[in-house]
Amino acid sequence: MTRPYLYQTVHLLDGRPRMLEAHLGLLADWAARIFGIGYRPDAERMRRRIATRADEEGCPAGQSCFVRLQLYADGEERLGPAVGSLYRGYALRSLLPEATVLRYEVPLFDAPTSAREAAAALARHRAQLAGAHVAVRCDGDGLLRTADDAPLFAVRGKTVCTPPAPPSVERGIALRAVASAGFDLREEPLPAALLPAFDELFYVDHRGVTALAHCDGNPYMALYAERIAAAMETGFAGR
Repeated sequence: MTRPYLYQTVHLLDGRPRMLEAHLGLLADWAARIFGIGYRPDAERMRRRIATRADEEGCPAGQSCFVRLQLYADGEERLGPAVGSLYRGYALRSLLPEATVLRYEVPLFDAPTSAREAAAALARHRAQLAGAHVAVRCDGDGLLRTADDAPLFAVRGKTVCTPPAPPSVERGIALRAVASAGFDLREEPLPAALLPAFDELFYVDHRGVTALAHCDGNPYMALYAERIAAAMETGFAGR
């Protein structure tokens, strides 16, 4: 049986990990709450380890790549393989996937755990059986939570809405980008019944922004999503 773990996926550009301290801080918070351990990593040492892994695996110059960090209950850290990207920095990804709403709960904790990851993988498989690529999670109360296990955003008129969610590095970056792009932001529960009323539906993860083409037959645009992706990357200019 696989040991339970917490995880974060770190975005690198030009060999430099982004928001590493924030990722490590989230791991430390969840490690104390779930595993009952004190996790106090050396951020500079971890930065060098991640950058070395990306360099050893030939991440392309001028493009982004991603390295996954897993933390186990005994404090052991593991780095996954570096995964290359087709994009430079946070971007609006060119694919516009089909989505479907699935009602399911996350096991035990709404934290970045191996259990949550397994539930998301199963939901993704069920979505594919329904002819979609992305599972939009709905809870037992009929409220939208995530898309492909990532923070979900919806646009209606000139307002960007997002359901309440546990903190994540990418969600924090997206919230700041919404504000810097000059859009109104509302953090509130989003009933699945409102899906036909939205103009756009997208999610944000370590890769950037993914806009959905349809969800359960409802069509969506990607105008605000593109501007928010640009604002996310602008926030890192000069770093």
